[in-house]
Amino acid sequence: MNKNIENLLKKNFWLKLLSLCIAIIIWAYVIGGKKHDVIYTAGLVIHPLPKGYAISNILPNDIHVKLRGSRIAMGKLNKEIAFKIDGSSLLSKKNTIVLSGSYLDLPSGIRVISIHPKIIPVMISRVVIRYVKVLPITTGKLQAGYYLQNINVFPQYVKVKGPKDIVGHLSVITTKSIDLSHYKKGELLMVALRKPTKLVKILYNKKVNVSLAIVKSK
Repeated sequence: MNKNIENLLKKNFWLKLLSLCIAIIIWAYVIGGKKHDVIYTAGLVIHPLPKGYAISNILPNDIHVKLRGSRIAMGKLNKEIAFKIDGSSLLSKKNTIVLSGSYLDLPSGIRVISIHPKIIPVMISRVVIRYVKVLPITTGKLQAGYYLQNINVFPQYVKVKGPKDIVGHLSVITTKSIDLSHYKKGELLMVALRKPTKLVKILYNKKVNVSLAIVKSK
């Protein structure tokens, strides 16, 4: 009986092996070729902008994209995908970008099903530099029997750079909070400045000197 089984296996061995290989290939194609949907989080890159201009509104950090494709095609997809927009075409102050798959670098066989948000408003403004007054911010209370007679800051003004739409409306740059409950006498502090928005850059002075004139009540 074992001899018969051995002869059966040897008979047309290569033909059987070829059939097995074909079956495996067909199975892999069916499994890998089946379409399925995957939701990705994409970034947004707008570059280059017209010379001397900057984006003056907050853009979404994450854009949700539903993609459809085979498992094989999805395996070729870079997990960090981004909509890449040619910013040199943004010549007006207010622009509206309608996102589509044409702004994504996707492997063949992958189709975009949905994008959210799909419509992105983009505002651009000339880049300006100006001096803005520094305002020290305090929190907490002094210990009993003491009061804040005066508070001085140096430098009193710092230079900032950013879109005119934003920088032009900045009245002050504030310091990070100074907790008065930690002090009971005059102090000279080095305090960091609080960035008003990520679209504005504080030039040179990231910290300022703050002088606290704290005196004892009579």
